[in-house]
Amino acid sequence: MADSHDTSSLKVTRELAAYVANSRFDAMPDAIHAEAKRALVNWMGGALGGADHPALEKAVAVLAPASGPGEAQVIGRDLRVDAMLAALLNSMSASVHVYDDTHPPSVAHPTSPVAAATLALAERIGASGEDTLHALILGIEVMCRVSNILTTAPAKSALGLFMTGITGGMGGAVAGAKLLKLDAQKTAWAIGSAAAQAAGIRVVHGTDATPLMPGVAARAGVTSALLAAAGFTANEGSIEGAKGFAEVFAAPANLDVAVEGLGQRFELATLTYKPYPCGIVAHPSIDACLELAHRPGFNAGAIERVELQVHPVTLKLTGLRAPRTGMQSHNSVYHWAAAALIRAKAGIAEESDEAVADPAIRTLAEKVTATADASMGMDQCTVFAHMAGGQVLESRVEHCRGSTARPMTDAELDEKFLAQSQNILDETTRGIVLQRTRGIESLGAIGDLTRLCVPQKKRHIQ
Repeated sequence: MADSHDTSSLKVTRELAAYVANSRFDAMPDAIHAEAKRALVNWMGGALGGADHPALEKAVAVLAPASGPGEAQVIGRDLRVDAMLAALLNSMSASVHVYDDTHPPSVAHPTSPVAAATLALAERIGASGEDTLHALILGIEVMCRVSNILTTAPAKSALGLFMTGITGGMGGAVAGAKLLKLDAQKTAWAIGSAAAQAAGIRVVHGTDATPLMPGVAARAGVTSALLAAAGFTANEGSIEGAKGFAEVFAAPANLDVAVEGLGQRFELATLTYKPYPCGIVAHPSIDACLELAHRPGFNAGAIERVELQVHPVTLKLTGLRAPRTGMQSHNSVYHWAAAALIRAKAGIAEESDEAVADPAIRTLAEKVTATADASMGMDQCTVFAHMAGGQVLESRVEHCRGSTARPMTDAELDEKFLAQSQNILDETTRGIVLQRTRGIESLGAIGDLTRLCVPQKKRHIQ
């Protein structure tokens, strides 16, 4: 591998940068335009739904007083801040309920940091809806491809890496570079500056720092693009160079996947969307428990014990035995199995502190056991509910809702958006925001969308 100061044989970063600089919106498939809008609808619902979360309240209280000019809207709040802070806060709100999208090959959640960076910078410069959507597509694509470097065999990386924080800044930097119409060299510099800020560790999951990681990545993306536009340099082989991103975060890395089929095959097309606000590996168990809960005559009070058979990663990522807060519930398949069986639903209410403290849910969660089964896929689960009197009820899920094999429909995503935004926007405004998000490419300026995302009487609709 080349020395970090010798750029003669470095290709991956430059090839990605050249692709971004030369990309044309009208040359992309219509299906990719459509999928990007699905991702944006999902993101916008999350940003509105998380805008009043206590973690956001703390972040706003500390950071807003230090903001620069009011360049961009904080989604769901009566607040405008500088673009870098808007990116951080909007990514945090979109991530705080862990309701964001997923790139299954890498388990990254790309739209949270990339959309937050894209919309904030687009507002700052007055970009059109079409340019914003184009930048979003490119940012997601590069973020997912760089994530694949660390996770596609023979690549190996630590399970503790939180991929969204590690690669999200590069996605945001790419989107920013496209909005600012940077050439390939400056785009490579933007990628390099973002790579230098890569960070994310799963140990903080279940705390306020969970959404901070994608938020910081979004801010890094905006910062890196603006710096590159001003001539701020970075190594043009930051991804593949010696002592660079790939070498630091994986042993070994798989650099080839970053550019294979570039421009022909889109990672964005593989995104999935969450029907439940928790780690995706718990979703099969939720589906199976909901199926039992909705059977005629089912009585959760008669359950003596529950057995889950799950993919091994389920226990590694959501094996928290007794969560104490709603944030911690994201990592507990035991809580979600019990909540689904008791309440016959699994939404934001079941992710709350109140649900975690519910005596009925806590008591049943203590009766849940989970066994790892390496023969299962990550979207599979079998649940056995042992009932009083000796009856055993079984439910098996081959592909959970929201998985690649069973994707959420446009109608389901719209319903999810409307449910999350109902406490922030009135019914009329919710409908307009949804319509403009789905038709973003027709907007003359992205502010025609974001200025509607202010609660109560602070809105002005045209």
